[in-house]
Amino acid sequence: MKYRKFLWITAFLLTLVGYAQEGSEEGIKGSRIAFLGIFHFGSTSDLMSLQPGDILGVERQEEIISVVEKLSRYKPTKIVLEFPFGNNKLDSLYQQYLKAEHPLTINERQQLGFRLGAKLGHEHIYVADHRMDLPFEDLQNFLVETGKQDFFPNFLSKMKTEVIDVWQNKYDTLTLSEFLAFMNQDEFDRLNKAFYLQHMNQLGTEANPVGVALNAKWWERNMRIMHNIDKLTKDGDKILVLFGQGHTAILKDFYTARSDVQLDDILGYLD
Repeated sequence: MKYRKFLWITAFLLTLVGYAQEGSEEGIKGSRIAFLGIFHFGSTSDLMSLQPGDILGVERQEEIISVVEKLSRYKPTKIVLEFPFGNNKLDSLYQQYLKAEHPLTINERQQLGFRLGAKLGHEHIYVADHRMDLPFEDLQNFLVETGKQDFFPNFLSKMKTEVIDVWQNKYDTLTLSEFLAFMNQDEFDRLNKAFYLQHMNQLGTEANPVGVALNAKWWERNMRIMHNIDKLTKDGDKILVLFGQGHTAILKDFYTARSDVQLDDILGYLD
């Protein structure tokens, strides 16, 4: 029995080695990646969001062009945007934009992503999101059943005070480059993850761990996003990912732990 167990473990380890070698042949090793957390320029279904004002106004448009100029110095070979993986709609619009057949919408993917791709001469833009339904209804039912209905209102109020109001004040007084550098600080990444790890994870019971289940789904979604990015990555690629800050806070952790791809800090390019 021990011998059979040894053979099984050995076979499993050899499978892992083979898989790692296969990944190297596809070219992930030797690539580089950078993440910039962004916010919605237009309307959003998010519970809390910035009030971006007149993004299409002359001042903000000049600032967007400045951000694109600064990001272009990173010289990414691919730009990855927050849109469902495998859906070519965004790239089709990008092709039209390159032909001057599509005016940019207010959406941040187009205002930043399309402009940056065109400036760098990229033939395509890439997408890597993976949409998943999170079990918020189960969580809400648990909160009602246990008399904790005030959890979300209280926490949202705390987040508004500690994050959104702080961001809004900075957004209203800084240039867009300065604000993006500000909102991507480690402190805000930590606050974002703390919502799940420090607060959400405590909700539930042994028989009904609703907070753990929601966290697991959120981390799974981001792992699927990483998996999709890996599918797009070839040897020597330099990837720039423009995603919501809630995603980039976690994705940076994932890539920090990896040895097959170099994580770059994009914030220095926003100076």
